[in-house]
Amino acid sequence: MTCYPGRKQRLQLQAYYQGAWRDGGSEYFELGTSGGSDITLTGTPTTDIRFRFRSEYHDTTSGDNVNATTYGAWKYFIFTS
Repeated sequence: MTCYPGRKQRLQLQAYYQGAWRDGGSEYFELGTSGGSDITLTGTPTTDIRFRFRSEYHDTTSGDNVNATTYGAWKYFIFTS
C-alpha cells in the first residue's frame, strides 16, 4: 500500500466454521514508511479451523480519502496441534 500521511490499513480476519466464513474481527494499523505494517497474532487459537485474513483500504476511515476502497488478496492458514 502506498504510504501517505495519516493512512492506516485495516486487517480483516475470518474463520471457517459450520460451512461458512465467520467474522473474526478487524482492526486498523498505522502504515510504516514502506507502506506495510508488522502485525503479530497472539493467543491460543482453536486447532484444525481454517482462518483467512486480508489487508483493506477504506476510503475516509483509513485516514484519508485519496483512493477508492480496495481489498488485498485473502491469505489462508490453519493451526495444527
